[in-house]
Formats: sequence, structure tokens, C-alpha cells
Amino acid sequence: MQIKLNNSNIVLLLPRGYGQVDNGEALYGVMYHVRKANDIQMFQNIAARSYGNTVISHISREEAMPFDKEALISQIHANLSDNQGLIEVETGKNPRGFEYVYSIIKTYHQDWLNVNYCLRMNIKNGNEIIDVTGSFFEIIMTGERSAMGWNFAMNAGFERDQNNKGELTQIKGWAEDPYDPNFTRGCLMIMPERPGLDGLFPYDPLSQARELVLALTEDSYYKTRDEIEAESKKDTSKKDKKAAKQSPDGSEEREEDKEDPKEVYKMLFSKDVSRNGAYKVEIADGPENKGKFGIKLPDIKAIDLSKTATMAKDGIKSAVSKTASELDKVKTPFEIPDDFRCKLNKPMPKELPGWGKRQYIGFGKHSFATSALIMSWPVTETESLPLGDEQGIINQFHQEGNENLGLIAAKCGLTPKGNRYAYTIRKMMFFDEEGNPQGPMDYELNLNIRVNGKIHFMNGSFQPEEDLEGIRGSALGIMERGSSELLLNAEHWARDPYDASYKKGLLMTWEEDEKFDGLFPYHPLSEMRRFVKYVIENN
Repeated sequence: MQIKLNNSNIVLLLPRGYGQVDNGEALYGVMYHVRKANDIQMFQNIAARSYGNTVISHISREEAMPFDKEALISQIHANLSDNQGLIEVETGKNPRGFEYVYSIIKTYHQDWLNVNYCLRMNIKNGNEIIDVTGSFFEIIMTGERSAMGWNFAMNAGFERDQNNKGELTQIKGWAEDPYDPNFTRGCLMIMPERPGLDGLFPYDPLSQARELVLALTEDSYYKTRDEIEAESKKDTSKKDKKAAKQSPDGSEEREEDKEDPKEVYKMLFSKDVSRNGAYKVEIADGPENKGKFGIKLPDIKAIDLSKTATMAKDGIKSAVSKTASELDKVKTPFEIPDDFRCKLNKPMPKELPGWGKRQYIGFGKHSFATSALIMSWPVTETESLPLGDEQGIINQFHQEGNENLGLIAAKCGLTPKGNRYAYTIRKMMFFDEEGNPQGPMDYELNLNIRVNGKIHFMNGSFQPEEDLEGIRGSALGIMERGSSELLLNAEHWARDPYDASYKKGLLMTWEEDEKFDGLFPYHPLSEMRRFVKYVIENN
């Protein structure tokens, strides 16, 4: 993705997978309070182990970072808090000749056992200065990189400290400031955070931060996964043939197999190994991707590690898999988004309980984050929600609501083409006797719209994928705890959106506020609201 701010002469390249947040300028005021910015654009990206929020804007020379590496390091050291540590500082010029300076600072939240990395970069062209601020958070699984990195370091046989009893303790140099070994304050950089390990943990927030650095500083697109795998296979085949030699018993033996495993592991932690991008999988929304978002780490052998580290050192760039085959589209008598036209896995029933025989249509969408199933059929005026009585719909919900339901929205109106509509969005969850949830949160849609003289009823169920259940609330919670640049200031509430005195059931919460949909576009509630908006605007 190439972007350009208003009144700018600088074109920037972002990695694939970044999406713009429509209300980013409004959110900036409640998320970033550090400096004044203009021409603001906000972006989000999500990987299997991290969530990223990036803001790009114009700033004044007074608000800019010093374009002097040593001066910036000193400035950061002077301002780090006790739960922060410096990871990287660098200056240079990108291929277009624009000067840049950047830093990466980590913040560790002990109460959440969560680490985030904040990238801040300034890009200068004459008097124009662009500020790029990105915060990348751990999600789903935390501490994976540091835990596995410790095992790699132990296998490498690094020297260890001893306590007063002569017992081996911490690995020497495990936690150390990258620029000043005498600087000991704060949450110091640890060995697994070195660039040589990025290729092993491509979805880690630090790897994602460095991937953004690469796009902005090298100003070039990444190779695809297929291209890299083809090159790697061809290169490995040549090396194997060259290295293979006949042993006395007639079998082939490779020089690579004779490498000392400890040296292989040590190479991962070498400060000379630079990494030019991590493996990142492009988001594919086809139904064949069900259940494939989670990452299963393979059995790692010493030789595999050697190849990975060598690929990083040789400058192999980020791999992006290609999207799946095109959607098998379902035809509907009304307009819906194309990505919701996927056929269902099972044929539609000829009859539904309480509805009898109708012209049933089934369609939906399945992404890495959301499973959406929608069924539609024509209804009469008496079967439909009242198309002109919004308050009546709200009152009916309040009268019939129970402990397992909560109202998110209820609206009536006219489409741009003059067609009447009414819809409700509810959430539903069941609990066992001990109050534990039984299954995921289910967001339910009841949408009625008149098209060509007929009222069409759309009944939808939108649920999160198991790996990403709760990510919206947890990510917002982490943003509230903050990074070196980001600190979300949000009012906490749980209430009915239309009657503050209504306290029954699953009340809508602040995390479900529509203003946060742009930060989480693949969340079931965000997807539902986008679907409803499209149907209303295009029928």
C-alpha cells in the first residue's frame, strides 16, 4: 500500500495487510496525547500473534526527533520509565533520498504479562517532516519469543552467571541495553529481541515493528512466499549437491550435517545478523481458511535454524502468500457486499420451524476472525419488524429481553433509494450454573428491508473465531495501559444504548462502541455493522 498525506511530497510504502481506519483522526485525540499533529492518517494491522496501530502525520520541526543517533539515544535513556527499555535506534536515507531517524522502545506490563513495542520514525524532505508512530501489542499468546529464545540460548551454551552458592543462574548478557552496557535502568532489551530471531517469530509484535521499518526505509515491496520458497529450494539444492561427498561406505554425507549445533544456535543471537522482514501471511477471507489462523510451530532442528538465520542475513524479504480462489457467489434479490456471497456448506432446508416453506437463501462469510451465517426469505408486513416504529422495537426488546441477551442497536429509516428498513443488533451468550460462558459471544442481526415491493428478512449470526475471541476488549485494555507513545483515554461503561435505567441481561459495553470498529474491522460486530451499512446504502 502506497500512501501520501495531504500537502505532502513524500510517498510512503506500508507492508501488505495494513488497513486505514476511517475515523482515525477522531480517535487520535483519545489515543495519542504526546504531540500536536496535522494531516493525520491511522492504520491497523493484525497478525497471528500481534495487533498493530500506526499513525502517520505531519509535525513541526520543534516536535521532531533529533536526526542524530547519539543524541537520540541519550534523550531516550533520560526519559525511559522503569517498565520500558530501548531496543533500536537508527538513522539514514531511504532510496528516494529522504532522511529518516527511528527508535523502537518496549513497554512491559507486569499485571497483564504483556509486552508492546513502539516504533517512532521521522522522515524528512526539506522542510517537510512526517511522523510515523506505531504501537505493536502481543495478543493471544504472550511470552512465546522470550521463552523459546531462552531455550535456544541454553542450547547455544552461552556462559552463565553464578550465585554465591556457585549455582548457575542467568545467561551473561541476557538483558542489556544495546548501546550502553553500563545503562541498567528499566526493562532492558533481552537476547531473544535481537533481529536474528525475527524470522522464527514473524508474527511477534517486534518482528511486525521491524517489518514496518523495512518498508519505510527500503521503500520496496516484499517478495511473495511462493517466490521465496522457490528461491530457497533452488539454492538449497545447489548447496546440497556441492557439499555432498562420498563417504567410505558409499553413502552421501553433507558438510552442513557436520556443523556444531551450538554454533548454529549462537548465530541466531549474533549482533551481525540483520533481518530484512518476517514471514507474514496475507489475510484471506475464503471459507477454505477456516481454523487456519493459529500458528503451529514446527519441530525445529539445528540445521533449520541455520537456514533461517542465513536467509535473514542474506536479505530475504518478507513473504506474503497469495489469496485463495475467488468466491463462489450467491445471487440475492437485494444488494449485499461481495465478500458475503459465499455459499453455505449445507443445502438450505425446504422448511424452517415456525416459518413453513419459503424462498430461503443462505449466504455468509468466513475469515480468520469471524464466522458469519445469514439466512433470508420474504415476509409479510405483520411478520416483519415495524418499518417505521423504532421506539416500538426498543420497547419490545426491553419487554421480552432475558439474562442471556443484550441490545446493541435498533433503527428504522429510509435508504437513499427510498426503501424502508428496520433492524436490530443483539448479542447473546449462555452460561452454566457456575456462570461460565458456554460457547462464544453471538451477535445476532434481524434486518428487514423493502426492495421492489417485497419485504426481505435477513437473520444473521456473527461469531468470533476461537483463537481471536475477546481480542477487541483485551487490545483496548492494553492500549489503556499504554506504550511510550500511545495511551487510550476511554470512559468505561456498560449500559443499554437507549435506556440507562434498563439493567437486565448482557448490557452493551464501551468496547462495543461503533467508534472502535475501524480499529478491529474483522471483529464480528464490526463486520455486521459494515454489512448493514452496505445493504442500507445500496438498496
